[in-house]
Amino acid sequence: MFVVFNKQKICTYLVSIVTVVLLFCVANSLNTSENTISTSSTIGQKLLPIYNVQTEEKKVALTMNCACLQLPIG
Repeated sequence: MFVVFNKQKICTYLVSIVTVVLLFCVANSLNTSENTISTSSTIGQKLLPIYNVQTEEKKVALTMNCACLQLPIG
C-alpha cells in the first residue's frame, strides 16, 4: 500500500491539526476555576440530574441528558 502526499493533502492536514490545537487552547483558557461551579445531587443510591439552581446571577447552562432506559424483553 502506497501513501501519496501532495501539497493539497499536506495543507489540509496542517490546517486541521492547527484548528484542533487552537480549539483545545481556547477550551483550556475558558475553563478557569473562577467560572466553574461544581454541583451534585444524590438521594439515597440514585443519582438525579439538577434541573435548576436559584442564583442572583444571570447564567445559561446547556446540558445533554444521555440516560438510557432498559426495557424488559419478553
